[in-house]
Amino acid sequence: MESSSLNSGSMDPRSARAALDDVDASRVRVADRISAPWWYHWGLGAALALVFLSMSLRIASSAGAALVLVVLGLDRAVRRVTGVSFERFTATPGARRLYGAYLVAFVLLAAAGMVLEWAADVRFAIAGAGLVIGALTVAVGYRVDAAARRDLRAGR
Repeated sequence: MESSSLNSGSMDPRSARAALDDVDASRVRVADRISAPWWYHWGLGAALALVFLSMSLRIASSAGAALVLVVLGLDRAVRRVTGVSFERFTATPGARRLYGAYLVAFVLLAAAGMVLEWAADVRFAIAGAGLVIGALTVAVGYRVDAAARRDLRAGR
């Protein structure tokens, strides 16, 4: 029985090498385009800081919904600007490691701020934690982009 496939397994080595080179070139082009613009990282950091400030001011009832809308809006905008849609924080091994460390720091900082403000009555401790979390979000966002670029170029 004959195969009806266009590629019957008889690709010559030069064609195979050219196809692999095209894949490598595509991966490099994508790696060059995946970096989010500055406003994406700063927008995420500012939105998180404002949510924590609203918790300190005891007006957080609608802040969660606003945060979701801001994050979805930023995500859509960055996909439009870069032309690339991917799970930025978990797409590559390097990005996952950084994001995992960020999540641990996020939880610890948020918990510390809440305990200080609600249990020890330290005014604006949650807002202070939110400022640190916002700054951390910006810094880690840039590092995640760099890790994703590096991993994609290396084929990971």
